[in-house]
Amino acid sequence: MKMEQILVHQDGKQFAFHISGKGQPLLCIHAPCIGSINFVYQQTLADTYQIIVPDLPGHGDSSPTETPFSIGELAEQLHKLVRSLGIERPFILGYSQGVSIALEYCLRYSDAVKGAILVSGFSEVNDLYLHGRFWMAQAMSMLHGVPLLARSIASSHVADLEMREKWTVQASKTDPTSLKYLYAAGHRYHCTERLGNIQLPILLAYGKQDQRMHHYAQMLTMKLPKAKLEMIPNVKHQVITKAAPAFNQLCRTFMEEG
Repeated sequence: MKMEQILVHQDGKQFAFHISGKGQPLLCIHAPCIGSINFVYQQTLADTYQIIVPDLPGHGDSSPTETPFSIGELAEQLHKLVRSLGIERPFILGYSQGVSIALEYCLRYSDAVKGAILVSGFSEVNDLYLHGRFWMAQAMSMLHGVPLLARSIASSHVADLEMREKWTVQASKTDPTSLKYLYAAGHRYHCTERLGNIQLPILLAYGKQDQRMHHYAQMLTMKLPKAKLEMIPNVKHQVITKAAPAFNQLCRTFMEEG
């Protein structure tokens, strides 16, 4: 299904939204250095749902940012932009660091959210492996390493060579300064002690082979009152691309029940 791009202007900045389908809205929040193409394999859901995928600041066709920001400020910005499009009570789908933004969105605007699908994510960074990944990514973004990051991320997510090249092209558009600020915001974000306040249905999805993230999965399962955990076999972190058919079916079932 063809995606329509909508450009929203706020405070002198341009924000790009990609919208397809009709029905219950699903707001998708991508991981750093990818952009809206992150959810290309979820476009099959547009036969029943309205898929809304923003480009975060400095990604895709959204304007870069010159000053540091917090995950809370990103959640506030997205909420204002979603409301400006006339979209009410979406489900929220967050992937990897996008989960942090989705969690903060749910904490701040629970009355405006129907439920959340959180994939391969975390509510804080509390192990050496993930700290190391953030330090490396922040260093690369400061050292003009966006093209290398873009190609590495595309290769890890997509097997099809033509689609991999499309991912690389879009990810390479990422503004290095905005990316550095996004990684820094995600690295310092911490909302674990507030998770009990989210009284919304939550679907947690993790790759069964993504063992380094499993303690985050267990922590979120324990702390979120209405969470259901699904471990998807034969996949690591890249659930939304490498296990797309199984994951998309989980999304359908969850949203139908919600």
